[in-house]
Amino acid sequence: MRGYHYKAQLFGWYSQSTDTIVNALHGLMGKVCPGGFPINDVKAYFGGRGGQSELKKFQLTETRLRFILLNLVYVDQMGSSPFDVKYKGNEPHVDHIYPRHASLTKLGLPSSDVNHLGNYRFVGATDNIRKRGELPASYFSRLKHAGLDIRKHLLLDDFSADPSNLAFDEGTYREFRDRRLEVIWQIANSIVNPENAAAVL
Repeated sequence: MRGYHYKAQLFGWYSQSTDTIVNALHGLMGKVCPGGFPINDVKAYFGGRGGQSELKKFQLTETRLRFILLNLVYVDQMGSSPFDVKYKGNEPHVDHIYPRHASLTKLGLPSSDVNHLGNYRFVGATDNIRKRGELPASYFSRLKHAGLDIRKHLLLDDFSADPSNLAFDEGTYREFRDRRLEVIWQIANSIVNPENAAAVL
């Protein structure tokens, strides 16, 4: 069901002809399914309509999908939605782990390299405002010292164990971003495309 939920959002399954789609899916799901949720039948239906039904790795960098994917990773790591806030005014902000302005001006990176899913995380508005472009080694070392589990944000064991390794240079940034994107892919693939893992077993 979780894979179906995210597929529907990512691929806009209900963006048009909603009544027709609901009626067709009722025919697939409105019966006893001893084999579990009929995700392959649902995929075949949307595939027959010319729709997408499986997340591909190259799609991680599509601007349209990145906030849904970022939410997916947050829920996987934190156990709840970033939009389930306790305090008004602390809605989630998209934060650049390597700060955007400094990465553009001091590292000379193009915007497309900085505004990248591998460099994004969700953080509460209050924390994001306090951060004010602090460099990642300093910021995450401070959070770790305060007892926060920074691995849930960084996703990489080595940088989480020693955030001082988040050096502010182009080589370290690209290594961190690309390795983190690979972990995001592993998480997203297992959640959005669980039927593929089941087929291997």
